[in-house]
Amino acid sequence: NVTLTFCFEKKGVLKNADDENSVIPHITSQEYKQLVEEGVISGGMIPKLDNSFNALSRGVKQVIITQASNLEGSEGTCIVK
Repeated sequence: NVTLTFCFEKKGVLKNADDENSVIPHITSQEYKQLVEEGVISGGMIPKLDNSFNALSRGVKQVIITQASNLEGSEGTCIVK
């Protein structure tokens, strides 16, 4: 089982871009589409999540989006099918 971890400047995918602590813990493909439609997810986060779901479709079990400083921690967003 392969887990892909993307490290960015934010703690994960944020529900509110102005609140660093509004990390969305899990996102499925359907939830992602809804969050984009609602404008919660926009801009540079869209290609990151598109790449995450592309990796899942190619056999990766899960993708974690977090900060490099939290690689061993539990913070971040888990992207699942």
